[in-house]
Amino acid sequence: MNTKHACLTAVLLTWPHLALSQPSPPPAPAVAPAEVGQVEEGKLIHGVQVSIRVVSPDPAAGSTAVRAGLVEITRIYDKFDLNTRESEAVLINGVAGTDEALVSEETFQLLTRMLDLCRRSDGAYDPTVASYDFLWNFSARPFVRPLPDEIAGRRKMTGCDKVILKPVTRAVRVANSGTRVTFAGVLHGFALERTSDVLRKAGITDFRIRIGNDQFAQGRVGTRHWLTAAPNTRKPDDEPMQVYLTSQAAITVSDSDHFVFKNGKRYHDGIDPRTGMPVEDVVQATVVGTDPTMAGAMAHALFVLGPKAGLAMLVRDKHAEGFLVDTTGKIWSTPAMSEYAHLPPKVAVE
Repeated sequence: MNTKHACLTAVLLTWPHLALSQPSPPPAPAVAPAEVGQVEEGKLIHGVQVSIRVVSPDPAAGSTAVRAGLVEITRIYDKFDLNTRESEAVLINGVAGTDEALVSEETFQLLTRMLDLCRRSDGAYDPTVASYDFLWNFSARPFVRPLPDEIAGRRKMTGCDKVILKPVTRAVRVANSGTRVTFAGVLHGFALERTSDVLRKAGITDFRIRIGNDQFAQGRVGTRHWLTAAPNTRKPDDEPMQVYLTSQAAITVSDSDHFVFKNGKRYHDGIDPRTGMPVEDVVQATVVGTDPTMAGAMAHALFVLGPKAGLAMLVRDKHAEGFLVDTTGKIWSTPAMSEYAHLPPKVAVE
């Protein structure tokens, strides 16, 4: 998903050639810091726009750290994206119902955290939600809505109990051959977490990492905290909602990534794992937390649970805050969210 809000970048683009007969455009200047003492670089990784900005008195050291961070994000995507051959998710799903998969310590620990939140959210966040993927094909034309019996059959394949972890051998067993595990709900957050570790090890203490609409920021830029925008995903050109981050991630889940209208109804890929149906009453949900991985998983749970149950979950957690936008445009938030954000009471969603 491409970033929907403009930000200052370190790369200046040349004007395109309009015709061979016209004068050549001036040469592009060399890559320069976004501001004095700052370095930024961005690229497209697995179809997602990514950028890293760091504050560093040494531009060369800052650039080296940024590039190391981009390499780390690529590594995470290669390892956990369902669309790559190297993915351990592909390995796990490939032996589902027949054998167990031996995974790396990194993958095993990540799955442990994912399943813990699956249980704590009563299945609102569930890594087996990918079991519904073959039913909901939003790129198909014409779009065909799955039959109730098909959804009911897949529903039997989902749930926290369908994934069994064996700590001694780091083995993962998926109970049914029709059950699929996905890391998609935590992929951005985990990449933000690991990349922030890389930057810290390089001696960078003030930085911001963006992956799509999601980001993690640490420290300060100048004399202020990092100011970012929580997008209005239905109306990306509208006035953004402002969020201040300091050693925190902001992760957003919405109904606007992959969707289609059928007979006047909006169907999207924000699936409730407990029902197999797209969430109907929420447009988007954002979680701000010090743990980027769990912020991503909690954003999915908040999106599914809705205002009352979802915000109650965050209040119980005590390590994350959040807000959501319902289908009327009304904004609901945890009490302490006002410490991090300037949120209007309502936004345009139609």
